[in-house]
Amino acid sequence: MSLNALMRWLKPREMVFFDLLESATGNVYQAAQLFDREIRSGDPVRFAELRRQMKDFEHIGDDLTHEILDRLNHTFVTPIEREDIFHLAHAIDDVVDRIHAVCERLILYRISAVMPAVTEISSILVEGAGELLHLVRALRNMSNGKEIRDRIRRVHTLENKADSIYHAALAQIFEDPKDPIELIKWKEILEQVEDATDKVELVAKVVGSTVMKNA
Repeated sequence: MSLNALMRWLKPREMVFFDLLESATGNVYQAAQLFDREIRSGDPVRFAELRRQMKDFEHIGDDLTHEILDRLNHTFVTPIEREDIFHLAHAIDDVVDRIHAVCERLILYRISAVMPAVTEISSILVEGAGELLHLVRALRNMSNGKEIRDRIRRVHTLENKADSIYHAALAQIFEDPKDPIELIKWKEILEQVEDATDKVELVAKVVGSTVMKNA
C-alpha cells in the first residue's frame, strides 16, 4: 500500500470521502488540461502518447472510484448521503472516460488535424473541470451557498456554449459531405467531446442537489 493510500485509511472516515472525491476531480482537471494542450499542438505524432497518458488518468480515476465504493460498503455513517457519494464518484469518473474515448478515436481514425470546433469545446471542458474543483471542495462545509450556486450556473452556461459549438459543427460537416467516412469520423469525435462537457454538468448538478439536501 502506498503512503497516500495508508494515510487515507488512517484518516477519520467522514473526511476520507471528501479527500477521494477531490482527488478524483483533480484527476479530471489534469486530464482535461493535457487533452486540451496536446490537441492544440498540431502534431498528430503526439496523439499516441496522449492516448497512453489518458489511459493512465483513466486508471487513476477507476482506482479512486473503486476505493470510494469499497469504503461505502464498509462505512455505516457517511458525511453526506451515500447515494450522493455513489453518484458523484461515477459522474466524475465518466468525464475522464469520455476524454479517453476521444483520444482512442484520434488514433483509430488516424486524425492528422483536429477541427476547430473540437479545440473550442476542449477549452470549455477545461474551464468546466476547473469549476468542479471548487464545487467538490465546497462539499466539506457547504457554507457558501451563493458561490456554489454561481459556479453551478457557470458550468451550465459553459455546457450550453459547448452544445452550440457542437451543433454548429455538425451542421458544417453535413452541409457539404464530400467524404461520408470523414463525416462519420468527425460526427463521432464531436459527440464524444461534447458528451464530456455534459458529464461535467452532471457532476455540478449532483453537487447542487447534495448541497440542497444538506442546507
